[in-house]
Amino acid sequence: MTATRDSLTLLLPDKETVLNNRQDPYLFTREKIARTLIDYTLLDSYKNFNADGTPYPFVSPNKLRPGTTTNAKEYEQQNSALVILINGIIPEKMRKNFRFREGNRLYKENLLEVAPDLPELDQYKWSMRHSNHGGFADLMKMLLPLDYALLVQRVEDGDSWPFEMTHFHVKVERLMDNAILGLAAYLNYLDHSLYEQGEEYVDLLEKKFFEYFNFYHNASGRRCAAALAAQLLAWKKIPATLFISSQQTRRLTFLTTTQTSEEIQVEQYILLNVDDELKDQLTLASKAWPIDLHKDFLFEGSDKTTVAVLRARFEHTEASRPCAVGQPIRMVNPREKWIRLKDEALIPLRAKQTANIGCSLVYRRPASDAEMK
Repeated sequence: MTATRDSLTLLLPDKETVLNNRQDPYLFTREKIARTLIDYTLLDSYKNFNADGTPYPFVSPNKLRPGTTTNAKEYEQQNSALVILINGIIPEKMRKNFRFREGNRLYKENLLEVAPDLPELDQYKWSMRHSNHGGFADLMKMLLPLDYALLVQRVEDGDSWPFEMTHFHVKVERLMDNAILGLAAYLNYLDHSLYEQGEEYVDLLEKKFFEYFNFYHNASGRRCAAALAAQLLAWKKIPATLFISSQQTRRLTFLTTTQTSEEIQVEQYILLNVDDELKDQLTLASKAWPIDLHKDFLFEGSDKTTVAVLRARFEHTEASRPCAVGQPIRMVNPREKWIRLKDEALIPLRAKQTANIGCSLVYRRPASDAEMK
């Protein structure tokens, strides 16, 4: 169901979808992690900058356009994250790529050994590892400052609830060359050898590899690890969601795999500086909607800036989809995008609100630009 006014659209999910998301343990856990990370990596980071007396370096929506460069500066006030949610367990054969053992299982004694000075560690309880526990989000926020990834899996002995955070300090280990060759061969840009078309062609394929995830070609650290992991899970058709945020990009990315396709779904979230023009449009449009705009979608910081959370979802182009069987090897066109914007929306800041506000901001031209023409 939708309601439209002044190019803004209220998107209301059907009741069956909402009920299913709440009853399905995987979808429930995915939503809980998503909400936790939106708070931690976006809203809490904004508060960190405010507390430090530093203006928040907002990411312009046009930076979500595929192929747009990323500022190389890292901000210590920005909270980062890497969380791997698996609808199942990681197969034994993939343990060489996902490195976790008894030493980094989520036991208090392991946490004391790795991070004895971790704040609030004395409040840790074993039951908090379950995603339906009231303290699950607090536990996740406590552990996120640690290096590498947190792993949440479906477990057989889940004490009546199947999803729990099982490991911390999880490393993703895989050669980038293997990932590039695998994707290029899958898409029919290479036959059998990475360097069969020369070194410059490999450099181009590496850029396109990161573009596939709407990362800039210099992506490293958590973004690189997430891309490598998502590719492996997608090829095995293991349903999963990887949540990534870095101090450099200041955006939160979801990479989702399913059991029905080898394609990876990409969505990204940024904190939006709501200018006066957009705020007026939203205020006018919301008068006809069954929502409380200022309570559910907008937040005003101590610096008096009005912010919202913008979600952009993407889809892959024909250039990054597999060819029909038997087609000749094709060549990469550097100008042809591998990913494009699918839709965008402002999402509610509170879990109880299920509506989104459809909008068009990524390719929006500010009024100031229009006046200069």
